[in-house]
Amino acid sequence: MLETGKTYRKAAMTLLGILTATLAMPAIAVDQFGGDMFGVWGALIIQGNFKSLSPMLDKLQWQLMNQTRTRDDSPKGSRFTENLLFGQIGYRLNDDVSLWLGYVNDWIDPLNKPFYQESRPYQDLTWNHAIGDFKLTSRTRSEQRINRMTGDTGYRARQLVQISHDLPIGGLSVYIGDEVFFYLNENGFGKRGLSENRIMSDLSYQITDHFGLDLGYSGQYIDTTTLNNLFTHNMQVNLRYKF
Repeated sequence: MLETGKTYRKAAMTLLGILTATLAMPAIAVDQFGGDMFGVWGALIIQGNFKSLSPMLDKLQWQLMNQTRTRDDSPKGSRFTENLLFGQIGYRLNDDVSLWLGYVNDWIDPLNKPFYQESRPYQDLTWNHAIGDFKLTSRTRSEQRINRMTGDTGYRARQLVQISHDLPIGGLSVYIGDEVFFYLNENGFGKRGLSENRIMSDLSYQITDHFGLDLGYSGQYIDTTTLNNLFTHNMQVNLRYKF
């Protein structure tokens, strides 16, 4: 019983430390980068596979996600800026590697600019691998951003690297990651070459076998074609349901 008590106290202290660090990251980033703006990214995610249709389809997976974003870039305060609806289908080649095809419909409301919609088909290669008690994830994405009002298309490559670790509390884990973005052509969305970087840190809690919750921080740095580069400090909240 004594050892069990020590384990739970250690777990509680670890969780408290991670929560403190995660919630403090926006303030640290403001000091480091001078601060630009704050936002909230909230998402609802549902996922599953096609095993119920046929046991032969157990390696074929699907996922739907709707994410709404706000930003305090207006003198009036925080406002809706974007809504992204994702749909993707993937095939698990083995326990570590999977291929995905996806599509995003993006509703975008820029400040002091006309509202527009964007189509964004994409292709993913994901790799997951356990290293001791840690799980390493790599996602390589190719996507095509299409402004549906003008037809302008930006071809973009994205590389995500993420590492996660289970905490000594059932169902709870933490992860940190970084994702870089490169435009491969001249376009109206952003500069050619390295255009964006995102850092992220999250706590994930698997409440039941089907339902999970993520809470964390994402720092989004955008290297624009002007000198007015942007850094947005975003609180992330995800609700997940797996069939």
